[in-house]
Amino acid sequence: MVDSLLMIKAEEVLEKIEKGKPVEYENVIIYGDLDLHRLDLPLNKKRQKVIKSSIKIEYSVIKGDVFFDHACFSGLVDFDGSSFTKAANFSGSGFLEDAGFSDSEFAGVANFSRASFATEANFSRARFNDADFGRARFERDFHLVNAKVYTLKLSDSLFTDGSSIHLKDFNFNRLAVRWNTISNHVPYNGSVYLTLVRNFRNLEQFEDQDECYYQYRREKQARSHRSFQRLFDRLAWVSCGYGVRPSHTILLSLAIILIFTGIFWAGEALQPDGGDDGQQKDGIAVSLNDAFYFSSMQFMGKTPQNLSINEGFEFVTVMETLLGWLLMALFLVTLSRVMLR
Repeated sequence: MVDSLLMIKAEEVLEKIEKGKPVEYENVIIYGDLDLHRLDLPLNKKRQKVIKSSIKIEYSVIKGDVFFDHACFSGLVDFDGSSFTKAANFSGSGFLEDAGFSDSEFAGVANFSRASFATEANFSRARFNDADFGRARFERDFHLVNAKVYTLKLSDSLFTDGSSIHLKDFNFNRLAVRWNTISNHVPYNGSVYLTLVRNFRNLEQFEDQDECYYQYRREKQARSHRSFQRLFDRLAWVSCGYGVRPSHTILLSLAIILIFTGIFWAGEALQPDGGDDGQQKDGIAVSLNDAFYFSSMQFMGKTPQNLSINEGFEFVTVMETLLGWLLMALFLVTLSRVMLR
């Protein structure tokens, strides 16, 4: 079927671009290199060649290299359904209108590094080998829904406020990006988040793995409508940060110690060893510091020295000790999960 398509020389396309005429082709074969470097075009302040033509080459085959780098496309750029048989270089270019590459296929390297997309960048259902969007800037949405790529580089890319990267059913082997680059720009989808978690683990980006999983659990908790599930998620968040933040366990432990400190002190539940009441022994009152010491020792399951519990408060110490054992075990499990990879 490809052989039956109309053959168009690359020079014909370049001539239209140089004259500022619209470029509109569908179901054709373009043979030869599409090289903007050959054209005498004005430059903007960024030293980009200004392309006034709208470019619409749909469901076609480009049998040559495409050098559209360091260009400023003032009009629509639409390569929907087209096949790039060799290199496709759009590095350092600016797209002022929509950039359409849905259903496109890139047989060679697709280079969009340092490119700037002022509106939609649509690569849905596109097929890549390797794609480089490193240091690219996205003002609006970046669509990779149902796209397939072996390696996608998004290192140091910039997503502005209000922009999103859509990764539903995105099939990739390796995604080179830091989580803080895209964390506020990935619409919630459980399978997308878990796929990103696996990607970070495979790349040994363990901090990114933990942060991505933590945000996944927070987003999932916010959308849960089951009371028991929400309660369990809240408990998992407070107690250990969903298993990736041992600092939550430390803070909760400190809070429990302080709560029981208040109970022991305000309830006059303590007495110095050998005392007759909960207030004093030989005129020495049980201080707030003493109550904190007693609570800390009980939390760790140890016997406090020089202090004892008054009758009727024994169950309180048992409760604190049980909570202490549980939280210390949880802390060790969480810490080992984070530190021992």
